[in-house]
Amino acid sequence: MIINKKSFPSILTVCAMTCALMVGVWFLLSNTVDKVVEKEARTTAIHWADYFVSHLDDIETLITKGIPDPKQSATIDKAVEFGEVFRFKIFRPDGTNSFISDEYKQKQDEESLIVENKKAARVFNTGNSNIEIKDGRQKANRPDVYVEAYVPIEDKSGTRIGVVEVYIDQTEMVASLKDGFNWIALFLPIISALFFLIPALALLKESASAKEAKAEAEQLANFDSLTGLNNRRSFNDSAESYFKDYSSIGTLFIDVDNFKKINDENGHDGGDAFLRSVGHTIKSKLGENAIFARFGGDEFVACIGDVTPEELKIIAQDILASIAKGMIHRGQEIKGHVSIGLNISKSNEPLTDMLHAADAALYKSKSEGKNTITIFSDALSNEFKRQQKIEKLLNKAVDGTGLEIYYQPINQPETKKILGFEALLRLRDKQGEMISPEEFIPVAERLGLINDIGQWVLGEAVKTAKEWSNETFISVNLSSVQFDQGDLPDFINGLLVKHNFPAERLEVEITESLLIRDDGSTQKQLAAIKSMGVSIAMDDFGTGYSSLGYLWKYGFDKLKVDRSFLLGYDQDPKKLEKVIGSIIHLGHCIDMNVTIEGVESDAHISFLKGMNCDQLQGYYFGKPMTQANAEHMMKAA
Repeated sequence: MIINKKSFPSILTVCAMTCALMVGVWFLLSNTVDKVVEKEARTTAIHWADYFVSHLDDIETLITKGIPDPKQSATIDKAVEFGEVFRFKIFRPDGTNSFISDEYKQKQDEESLIVENKKAARVFNTGNSNIEIKDGRQKANRPDVYVEAYVPIEDKSGTRIGVVEVYIDQTEMVASLKDGFNWIALFLPIISALFFLIPALALLKESASAKEAKAEAEQLANFDSLTGLNNRRSFNDSAESYFKDYSSIGTLFIDVDNFKKINDENGHDGGDAFLRSVGHTIKSKLGENAIFARFGGDEFVACIGDVTPEELKIIAQDILASIAKGMIHRGQEIKGHVSIGLNISKSNEPLTDMLHAADAALYKSKSEGKNTITIFSDALSNEFKRQQKIEKLLNKAVDGTGLEIYYQPINQPETKKILGFEALLRLRDKQGEMISPEEFIPVAERLGLINDIGQWVLGEAVKTAKEWSNETFISVNLSSVQFDQGDLPDFINGLLVKHNFPAERLEVEITESLLIRDDGSTQKQLAAIKSMGVSIAMDDFGTGYSSLGYLWKYGFDKLKVDRSFLLGYDQDPKKLEKVIGSIIHLGHCIDMNVTIEGVESDAHISFLKGMNCDQLQGYYFGKPMTQANAEHMMKAA
């Protein structure tokens, strides 16, 4: 090529443009790499956190205690296999570390720990994620390029409860991007000199791919993968703008009843199909003037603007009836039903208050037999506030602090000798007033705390009774929830071995409600407990169905006749004598001891004398008392 003076400036211009283009592209691509990595990490971290929270039961307890139970450990093992996430940490609201997912604990000096805790606290307080790209080439057990993403954790109501720090391996992505970058940089001078259009086309293609990737990431971040419905995050994001168009908001909190049973009977595939059917049925009944989402698990939430209580209830009744019809999955019918809580509030109220109110109404529906509808009211508001108070007390008392065990004597009828004590759980409020077990036990069961509390009661009762006479037994009430995991016999056996406590001195009490819902698991566990030598007692006999079939089927050792029988003593003692006498005779016929509860007066003692009952219990012998008073009573006897 011959370069003349006239053409020289134009060639310099082309070269200058080419160089400028090269520098610009270098800068642009380098910046793009960081932005793509950060964007991908942010999307992955937030989606992973949503997935983690929705699949991990009782995450609040894990955040508080930092020790997962076996079921949580299994979920955690699956979580660290999720995509490029190879490690995570959980922080409490104050920024202190609660849990690390792997065995490797990186040694940090005090200054770096403070920085880490401050980051977590800042993310918790602001609600804004913190994303940092890290070079791991000089660090052990780290990918070459990874991201540390601090993401706030929210519970099912949308309230922040902690922060998770997710470690995401981005080595492959960065390598892929840089490979493309290097090829472009290599051929750019030739390509740009010949065809300025090619880089433009490449950029357009890259932009289109980026938009597609962004759309896919937004889909994952905003929609539930199982049902295709909006998820909790997108629901919360859209609620504020939605509420501006209305003066009042009707909220529906919907929960599938007995979903575990549906899953067990139809498999996870059938359970998933049922959830999809429920979600689409609800959506079809809401109409267009609503926002609706699956909040995770078997919970769904909807808000409808400017709807009257009557209209809201009609919609809920339609949903209830439609779902109860069931569905067909692979030729098999799947039947189920839901409980619904409703609330009407002003649109300027916080979303969390709306959801709490509807959730309180839902809890009322659940407690009243399920498959029903409850609308939030002033009376329910007071009850809800009471529930919240008890929830706070129980969350603080889960390690045993705040909980107390009182002991009520069980006596021999003729000699009035103390045969044993029943361990009774008590909870005090901040003013020192006792809260009835009938009130706080259902709350503990709903919060998923009852298993930990029940194990604590068993442990404390056995440890206390070990110091008593070898002739004195201890009786402990069991919740139906304690049988759900299937490991109760192993726990009791371990407790007996740990304290070298004779099995025949331990008695466990259950109520008939546990047996009604038994799928066979409870019977097996009771048989295993009985085989150790532990006594099994049916408590509150006479208040439920009192099915005689349960008495022989489950091999009870004792029948405890509910105190309500003696409350009718003054009305018709002769008739009552026949009834109680028949129960005692029935118990003895099938080799069971019989305890009469509610003995409170000399008249009761005279009435029961000669009826051949085995044990008596009631205020006549002593009200529930502290350990010290119980031991003083035994010494004085």
